[in-house]
Amino acid sequence: MKVLVVDDSKAIFMMVSQMLEEAEHKAVWAEDGRRAFECIAEHGDIDLILLDWNMPNMNGPEFLKKNMEDGIFKNPIIMMTTENKPDYIKRALELGAVEYIMKPFTSDILFNKMELVLDA
Repeated sequence: MKVLVVDDSKAIFMMVSQMLEEAEHKAVWAEDGRRAFECIAEHGDIDLILLDWNMPNMNGPEFLKKNMEDGIFKNPIIMMTTENKPDYIKRALELGAVEYIMKPFTSDILFNKMELVLDA
């Protein structure tokens, strides 16, 4: 499985990438929402997106809104963030995220969420 990790923190990408690779998944990195759309076009075979909330240029909600309007990515998107306010979670789900993970998270939490959305 190929997972696009959209986060402006390279440290977060490295952590998530290691988790994914240990489970024999491939990780691709985009540092913001704009670059994420470029990665989707370049790779074309992205199975899942892990999307940060706070990023420069195009943040997570802006990415979700544009994706909802343009219908570019049809597979599941999981929001991963430190934002834990119910309004934020509700907004992300309304804009097209299918699940929400609070940072920091363990590989067990990540894979449980991935299994949940990919089996749906």
